[in-house]
Amino acid sequence: HREGLVPPTIRFYQWSPPAVSLGYFQDLKKEINIKVCQDLGIDMVRRPTGGKAVLHDQELTYSFIIKENDPLVNDSILETYKKISGGIIRGLSYLGIKAELVPLRGKLENHLLGRSDKARIHHLDFKSICFSVPSQYEVQVEGKKMVGSAQVRKGGVVLQHGSLLIKLEKDKLFSVFNFPSVQIIEKLKSKFKATSLEEILKKKIDFSELSNILPHGFEEEFGVRLVESKLTESEEKISKVLLENKYSTYEWNYLRKNNQLNFQR
Repeated sequence: HREGLVPPTIRFYQWSPPAVSLGYFQDLKKEINIKVCQDLGIDMVRRPTGGKAVLHDQELTYSFIIKENDPLVNDSILETYKKISGGIIRGLSYLGIKAELVPLRGKLENHLLGRSDKARIHHLDFKSICFSVPSQYEVQVEGKKMVGSAQVRKGGVVLQHGSLLIKLEKDKLFSVFNFPSVQIIEKLKSKFKATSLEEILKKKIDFSELSNILPHGFEEEFGVRLVESKLTESEEKISKVLLENKYSTYEWNYLRKNNQLNFQR
């Protein structure tokens, strides 16, 4: 996108097998129960964005890519969060769900906007697990968090991605993270504030239905018409290079080290 080869893009996808994505600044061995993940067939991967670890299982995941200077978005990280969350909220309204943005608390926005992009996101990383508490300008329903998102900016391009929970299994979620004791796990569970589409709707909803509905919300929020498409041949090649030389490597996932990448278009 930075090279102008593809337009601003929003993508909806699922994970197979399930995976834990680690925030850029987190320590995999410290945060994740590696044995449990291996026993349950759950992959582990480090994200390029900051924030907390996420278990990607029964959910819809979105990614949003756009240039920083595009008039559709704002220079502020939090304002861009707000805009993208607005698209999700509008989309959920088609399901009869009344979602809302988590309001700003105190002077947090002014404090964050005076920091570098990485520091701003890292500052929000209060706990190890995403969905433990709602964050500013993220989507909640009935006071509980339903969408967890993270954002990074590099080379003039914004990448924001996030998870919309379709079904939540609390015990499974807590089992893949490391905690000092069972007592702490139970205490965190009692304070856990997250919900899912199935919990709110009281019925099952599948990925295909959800991925067909959400684009309407983004079209309304941004005043655009979305055009459905597939990955280009160039994007397919790049994704394979990234998988083989970065996101499947020990150096990246455990040590946060980048290998030299060679993209041939």
